[in-house]
Amino acid sequence: MENVLSILFCLSLFYVVVTSRVKAYVTVLRFQGIILSVLLVIPFIYNFSIFGIILPATLLLVKVFLIPGYINKVILDLDIKRRIEPPIQQMIFLPLVIATMIIVFLASSILSKITELDVIPFASGFSAIIIGIYLIIFRRKLIIHVCGFLILENGIFLFGTAVASELPMMIELGTLLDIFVVVFLMGIALNRIRGTFAGFEATHLGRLKD
Repeated sequence: MENVLSILFCLSLFYVVVTSRVKAYVTVLRFQGIILSVLLVIPFIYNFSIFGIILPATLLLVKVFLIPGYINKVILDLDIKRRIEPPIQQMIFLPLVIATMIIVFLASSILSKITELDVIPFASGFSAIIIGIYLIIFRRKLIIHVCGFLILENGIFLFGTAVASELPMMIELGTLLDIFVVVFLMGIALNRIRGTFAGFEATHLGRLKD
């Protein structure tokens, strides 16, 4: 079950690479949040505890409803364009992502022979980390940078589930708080620059003076 969900998570990464719609990123964040919530429930099915309810419910609330809803609000309030114009062509970006994933999965397979880990969740999570970085580098809009960071955070979470059967509660809550702080601060930043720049692209920040 974990492998199937991890593969679906991995496929969602391809979608954010090929799409040009801003709201598609929010949809992917919701989808990944559901997958991570289900993955967190699975270990507690045969070993019930209170954390088996609280943690997945918190994760579902934050990653599926609160954060995507907040990003949608920012998109509507700031009237951000619904489509993005990537500085790198898809015919270059997509092969780069595919090559990266192949390398990650091969490296994870080799590493699994040395240490105990779940190859597919491990590789899928690590791929999300790298692709999140790619989105921050190769996309211009600041709102996409936020989504890229959140995808990176989701990758770290999935990466952690592959290394250990269950994460310490403090680490999980710390990850959620980290996401909250980043989205909140980015929302403030976007609102602050609304009256100065149109389009909210990272390239505009190059014109700022001390």
